[in-house]
Amino acid sequence: DILGLPLMRPLLAPLLVLLVFATGLAVGRATTGSERAPEPTWSVAGERARSRAYARAIALETGEILIVGGLDAKDDRVTIGTTELFDPSTHRSTVLPQTLLGRLNQALTTAWGGRVVMTGGTEWLDDHWNTVSKVDVYLPWPRTWVRAANMIQARSDHGATALLDGRVFVTGGNYNSRLLRSSEIYDPQRDVWLPVQPLPRARTQFSMATLPDGSVLVAGGFQPDGAMTTTTLIYEPWADRWVEGPALREVRLNHSMVKLPDGDVLFFGGERMGAGTAERYSWRERRFVHAGVLAEPRLVAQGALLPDGRVVAVGGLPVDPERTRFIPTARAEVWDPGTRAWQILPSAPTKRAYAQLIATDHGVY
Repeated sequence: DILGLPLMRPLLAPLLVLLVFATGLAVGRATTGSERAPEPTWSVAGERARSRAYARAIALETGEILIVGGLDAKDDRVTIGTTELFDPSTHRSTVLPQTLLGRLNQALTTAWGGRVVMTGGTEWLDDHWNTVSKVDVYLPWPRTWVRAANMIQARSDHGATALLDGRVFVTGGNYNSRLLRSSEIYDPQRDVWLPVQPLPRARTQFSMATLPDGSVLVAGGFQPDGAMTTTTLIYEPWADRWVEGPALREVRLNHSMVKLPDGDVLFFGGERMGAGTAERYSWRERRFVHAGVLAEPRLVAQGALLPDGRVVAVGGLPVDPERTRFIPTARAEVWDPGTRAWQILPSAPTKRAYAQLIATDHGVY
């Protein structure tokens, strides 16, 4: 549970073995317009400099992919302090000279001016995990990390999203074993954190997205009693207040979330009945609607938006109620927003879970 994966603890050792693949995967870019979009195809795209489990990755305005942190079972320091840049145009990875605090369960958020704000997480201290308040900011064009002001509250497995004005809103998560309610906003222009209205109820491992009207949706996750939840909350930054949102159709934990071009949000997969279902949050109507049934029920899958508005899903873990096996899948499928149907795609070359799927102009990696 210190990794933020309480249901997967018995599988940690095999997970570290199975996630040491360092090969990048790309799905061919679909076209837009009146012509029919070609079906995606998979190919091996390159290799990272080292193996990483639980790493974080994010697309940059330079077109590169930033890869940070993670875990290496063969490293005495356990967590990884180096940062890599993967260039989709050359399929090469570059290790940056700066070393950061190696950590897991942190959040990466693209903020004002294209900056990437990395908040919180957990660091390994000889014999235990420690939640941190540290914040680092990456400047994409000079390829430089700068230390930023610490968060007011140390936290991991929290929600973080950029507001419409480029500030970063952070809420919830864990402080060691304690679930958090507190919220704060980071202003990257002034390097200042400001406390704001806390969550009505503490929660962790939830999804969070900024909506077109500027409000923030919080959905799913764990509550203090350890139960998965269908509840949602909406934060209104202009009033600094929380309001109750509509209930999810299914509990969502270890699920996937993808923002759609019209501002709606797609949720799919996860635990229990959510594993094989999808639902779409309509921000205009403030309600969840059925979004089809997955071809393969799965949790911790990867999802990304294609240029034609469809959503590709790949990998993750097939449903295993007893949690006795860790066997990721390579199967992929695509969701069509027009028909709300999921269609099977060719499988990826590598079976993965807890990976990242990043959309770029060259494809989805």
